[in-house]
Amino acid sequence: MYLLLIDDNANDRLLIARELRREFPDIELEAIVDIESFEQTLAMNRFDLVITDYQLHWSNGLEILQRVKARYPDCPVIMFTNTGTQEIAVEAMKRGLDDYILKSPKHFVRIPAVVRVTLQRAEERRRAALTEFRLQSLLNQLNVGVFRAKGEQMIEANGAFLQLFGVESLSELDSRQTAALLSAPEALVLHQKRERQVQLSTASGADLWLLVSETLNTINGESVVEGLAEDITGIKRAEAVLKRYADRLQLLQTLDRAILQAETLQNIAQPALESLYGLVLAPLLVVALFDFDAQQATVFAVRSEGEPPLREGERFALSEFGEYDRWLEQRAIELDLTQFSSSTLQRLVEQGICSLVSIPILIEGQMAGILGLGFSEPGSLSDDDMEIITEIANQLAIAVQQARLREELNRYTEELEQLVQDRTQQLEEANLDLETYAYSISHDLREPLRAVQGFARILQEDYADRLDSQGQDLVHRIIKAIERMDSLLQDLLTYNRLNRRNLRLQPVNLTLVVTNAIDQLQVQIQERQAQIAVEAPLLSVQGNFQTLVQVISNLISNAIKFTAAGVQPQVRVWTQKQSKEVGGDRVRLWVEDNGIGVMPQYQERIFGVFERLHGEDSYPGTGIGLAVVRRAIERMGGRVGVESAAGQGSRFWFELLEHDRTKQQD
Repeated sequence: MYLLLIDDNANDRLLIARELRREFPDIELEAIVDIESFEQTLAMNRFDLVITDYQLHWSNGLEILQRVKARYPDCPVIMFTNTGTQEIAVEAMKRGLDDYILKSPKHFVRIPAVVRVTLQRAEERRRAALTEFRLQSLLNQLNVGVFRAKGEQMIEANGAFLQLFGVESLSELDSRQTAALLSAPEALVLHQKRERQVQLSTASGADLWLLVSETLNTINGESVVEGLAEDITGIKRAEAVLKRYADRLQLLQTLDRAILQAETLQNIAQPALESLYGLVLAPLLVVALFDFDAQQATVFAVRSEGEPPLREGERFALSEFGEYDRWLEQRAIELDLTQFSSSTLQRLVEQGICSLVSIPILIEGQMAGILGLGFSEPGSLSDDDMEIITEIANQLAIAVQQARLREELNRYTEELEQLVQDRTQQLEEANLDLETYAYSISHDLREPLRAVQGFARILQEDYADRLDSQGQDLVHRIIKAIERMDSLLQDLLTYNRLNRRNLRLQPVNLTLVVTNAIDQLQVQIQERQAQIAVEAPLLSVQGNFQTLVQVISNLISNAIKFTAAGVQPQVRVWTQKQSKEVGGDRVRLWVEDNGIGVMPQYQERIFGVFERLHGEDSYPGTGIGLAVVRRAIERMGGRVGVESAAGQGSRFWFELLEHDRTKQQD
């Protein structure tokens, strides 16, 4: 056997090859890792089967499948991947994929079994096609019986006609056969042909299907029926075989789809038994799952032609089957139920089920249960029946394994969701406590701070003559420290309000916002003789007016403040429309300065609370201004950033959803 292995992962190829050589020692494997080797091998037509991953550096599994099937329609293809989706699996099956395996460490051991089953199916398809061809050739060579009848009596027939019924002369022909062969007189119209298929029995009792063509004619004024009889027994048998094979493939495809669609085991097993009941003439079909630790079997699905002797969900001890360890041999066994005395098996015997054929349901080499078929007598299954049942048992094993994996995954998911919920609640409670604590501290500390500030000013104003220069300097320092502390607490209150307050968003004219912010900064602007250039009109956004005034005030204040000594601050403000995003267009507002700039490694850090890159003496401030900017913009559904380099100025920006006036007017 020559097999193509298409997978970019060398480790996966090694594991696949290892499992295949265990099962098929003489197998020849060719690894395909690029398009050139694939094209060359495809042209040589040496391979018997293809195993391919879906995601490849140079192609994908669907393209590989299409190329192989287009050139060699009968070549089996198996997809072994962990990068595909359910939609890809379904599409691949539609394009002729023979099997689909989810790539995981547990599933490498399944590959040999899947390869064997896939090759068996391919061989069965080949044999069925060959059988059909041979039957067609045979039908073309068959002789056709010719007859003439008058009334209900045959008066003439050729030798081929006599051979059809296995007789030497018309006198040996059974009158019942003649009556079944000929149409009723009222069903025939003069000179018009009537065709029908008739099922009869030969002299030996064998079934005989004939395609009968009759025409009512007149000879010498007498009405006679002239006809042709063609033996179509072979065709009927072939049709039955093909129908059985088609039903078999349909059943397997239905199971494959149900497994791929993650149906429950119950929704897979019961329909499988219903379909199998029409393929194998067994009075009883049952799926039982084993629990060897508990020494119990549970009936999972039942199909019976009468009142079921077993019920779904019914449990019974494995010891009722005597030496149940025979199942551990992992092969089909047939039990004579009349030799057992258990009440469970006696119920089967009372309903005429004296023999039970059990096919093991194996998951990674471990016994998981059985697919059982009950019969009235031993030896009721043909080899073809056994192949069908074994295939169904293999599919049920996959379904059982998938169901167990889903149960485990659901359990893990529920546990994880509960853990996330608990942790989220804990974090929310902690954040609420921290916010409340920070708000309380920043609010309550201002009252004693104002008292200290008041007393310090009394010292400065009423007792200045009693203090020497050093004492006056200390009082001055106290007042400055109190003012800085008050600014710090005010900024903390602002920051916490942003966390606690619901911001009402509405259309905001950024030109008005910037104008208000500049008005609030007039003292600082005049002290530094800063030049503020606003490229009006600015675009409108969805936001909160007062919060945006605070944001832009902080940005312009920083632009003025962080300028080198002796340099006149130059600040430029403008807006631009950004590319369209989900939810609408966005507007970016820029605040550009000629300041000292920010090194790249600090550009994210400066938006944190109490983050300062310079000493208080050089550039005074609380270290909260940019944190307020970020939190405010994020609360309004936007984002902030900066473009800068040391000594080259900075360009701070924020983005918010644009307010489209034209849409509002519409």
